[in-house]
Amino acid sequence: MMKMTGWLSVLLLCVSLPPVISLKCITCSGFPYDCQESTQLCTLDQTNCMSQSFTVVSENGSVTEWTYKGCSQGLVCNETIYTDLGFRKTYVSSTCCITDLCNTDTYYARVPVAALFCESCEGNNVTCAASNLTSLQCGGVQDRCMTIQTVYVNDSSSNVVYKGCATGNLCGRRLAYNTGGPRVYTEVSCCGNNYCNHGVQQVTVNSTLTGMQCYACNETGKGECTAPITKIASCMGNMTSCLDIVGFPRGNTLMRGCSSSDVCYGLAASPFLQPSQKVHCCQGNLCNNGNIASYYNSGSTVAAHGIGFLIAGALLVLMKGLWTLL
Repeated sequence: MMKMTGWLSVLLLCVSLPPVISLKCITCSGFPYDCQESTQLCTLDQTNCMSQSFTVVSENGSVTEWTYKGCSQGLVCNETIYTDLGFRKTYVSSTCCITDLCNTDTYYARVPVAALFCESCEGNNVTCAASNLTSLQCGGVQDRCMTIQTVYVNDSSSNVVYKGCATGNLCGRRLAYNTGGPRVYTEVSCCGNNYCNHGVQQVTVNSTLTGMQCYACNETGKGECTAPITKIASCMGNMTSCLDIVGFPRGNTLMRGCSSSDVCYGLAASPFLQPSQKVHCCQGNLCNNGNIASYYNSGSTVAAHGIGFLIAGALLVLMKGLWTLL
C-alpha cells in the first residue's frame, strides 16, 4: 500500500508541474546582410539563441563574410577566434541570448583594429570642409577611407556628407530612391591612404525616366503604407528595381518605391534603420504589390539592414522615425 501511495505521489507531482516550453530562435545561414531568416523550435537542452559569424580575408585583400543563426546549448557562446595562415586570415565570433527570437540582429565577426586613419565628419558640403574634419582610426577589415555624399531632390535640393572608414567592396556604390517624395541619390568614394578622404565631389542626379513604375509610400505612423496603396512613383536613371521595406516580426510595410540595384543587397543601411527591418526587391512594372512571395518568383533579392556605418544617412529624411513603428 505504501508503494502504491509513493507512485501516486510521483504521478500527482508530474501532473501538477507546468509544461516545459522550448525556446524559439531565429535560424538562417548566409551573408550577414542577406540571411534568409525563419523560426526554429529548440530542443530542451538548447537554452540559447546564437549568432555566429565568420570573416575571411584572403591574401589579395578580398573579404568573405558568413553568418549562422540558430539554437545552441551555450557551449560556444560569446567567443572570438582569430587565425592567420599568411595567405588567409580568419575571424570567428559568436554571441548568445536566452529569450524567444532574440537573435534577430545582423551580426558580424569581431576583428582587431586596423592601422588606417581617416578623416571623419557628419554634415554637408560646407560643414565638412577641411577645417572641420576630425581623425578616426579604422577597425577590423576596414581598409579604405570613405566619403558618402547624398543629395535629396524635390522642389529644392539639399545634401548630406559623411566621412569615415569602410571596406573596399563598398567603394563606387551609387544608390538612388524614389518613394513618391524627395528623390535620394547617394555615391560612395574611397581611397587607401591615411587622411586621404578630405575632398567632396558632386553627386550625379539622373532624372531620365526609365519607363518603369513602382508602388510608393513612406510610413510616418499615419497609415500611408497600409493596403491598398495607390500612389505610384516613376523610376529614373539607375533605378531598375521596385523595393518594399518591411518591419520584422510584425511584417508591416514601412516604405515602397523605386531603387537602384545596390540598395537591394543591403548597401543602403543608415543609423536610423533597425536590424529587424528587411528590404525586399523585385523587377517589373508595379511588382512591389505587397505579395513578397511573388518577388522571389521573379528572381528578386532581400537584404537585412543593420550594417553599422554603411551608407549612413541615405535614408535620413525618408526613414526618420520609422523605428518607433516596429
